[in-house]
Amino acid sequence: MTANTHQPELSVISSFPVDIYGQETLIRLAAIVPETSNSPVDLALRRTTDRTYEAGAFSPGTPERPYSIVEARQVYVRSARRDLKVMRGDVDAVMEASHANREQRILARKHFAAMQKAGRKCMAVAIADINSDTPDDFQLAGIVSFGVCSHRFRLAPTRPGYTRVQLWPLALRFQHWFNVAFIVLLSITGYYIMDPFFGPGATQDTGYFMGIVRFVHIASGVGWIALALWRVSLFIFAKEPHMRWRALWPIYNKQDLKNLLGTAKFYMFLSKEAPQYVGHNGLQQLTYTGIYAMCGVQMFTGLSLYALADQTNWFYVVLAYPIHWFGVPAVRLFHAAVMFIIWAFVVVHVYLAFRADSLEDHGGVSSMVNGAVWLPTGSRPVDAPEIE
Repeated sequence: MTANTHQPELSVISSFPVDIYGQETLIRLAAIVPETSNSPVDLALRRTTDRTYEAGAFSPGTPERPYSIVEARQVYVRSARRDLKVMRGDVDAVMEASHANREQRILARKHFAAMQKAGRKCMAVAIADINSDTPDDFQLAGIVSFGVCSHRFRLAPTRPGYTRVQLWPLALRFQHWFNVAFIVLLSITGYYIMDPFFGPGATQDTGYFMGIVRFVHIASGVGWIALALWRVSLFIFAKEPHMRWRALWPIYNKQDLKNLLGTAKFYMFLSKEAPQYVGHNGLQQLTYTGIYAMCGVQMFTGLSLYALADQTNWFYVVLAYPIHWFGVPAVRLFHAAVMFIIWAFVVVHVYLAFRADSLEDHGGVSSMVNGAVWLPTGSRPVDAPEIE
């Protein structure tokens, strides 16, 4: 029987970029240290990366300044060679000494907190141009965490020419498929309530069948609303940028608008290529944001119709105000019309998902099952670091 030669040792557990750099690049930047260093953290970084760079001028950390600064020349980042300074060390100290926008700081601290709860040791990494004179010129790049284990998996599994990128977390995939189930149940039962297309006729004893249908409809509606509240919580607390509230409106500058127009030209067969995205492109996100709004309206009109059952309760009276204003027939008609709009979106959504898979070969459909897509290695998506 062969003995296990893999002894537990400090290894890189995760690499979490918050800027434009990929996971492997972040590790390579953190691994730029003098060759004489034998600290467990530096050894772990060297074992993890397949490319190291020679360290130049090195300023070690001190108790008063718990981070080091090292110079390195001709570092390969974002498909170009650059002369850089790399700051690394205590997460709070590096974040305090470097630039980062509010969203980047929130994401970095969320990842840091999660790693701390798991008992991981973390370091922050920031970079600046080699000609920078002050620490204030550094830009926060990300967080690297360490833990004791017997071996290390590659952070981004690859196949020839492609890298597997984790995209949708389990919570969102769960929500997606339960959302599908609720929409199907609500549509079938809602349509039956509107137009009983099978079962006992009006001249026959209908029993309690319609009551059962209404119960399923109302229970599904309550479940759908609970699912919506869970999704809203992810807009606030998710670590992934493409799942947070800012993603609801994808146009923040001129480049965002250019990317949206480029995507529109591609969809209209006016261009052979479109800007590459890991998550939703601008047109997709605007559509999803519109559907979120329509679903919210559908939930509110459904609650209004439900509230008619008890107008002695002040809360139900408030919910039923749209019916007091517009009347029952108008609200019911609007409620049914929104159902058809949502189903029109579902049909187009399914078509575009399969179309994107057939044209781009990145596994977008299966990503809602396994959570990941395959993207060409070396590509630079609009909404994510370089794919390494």
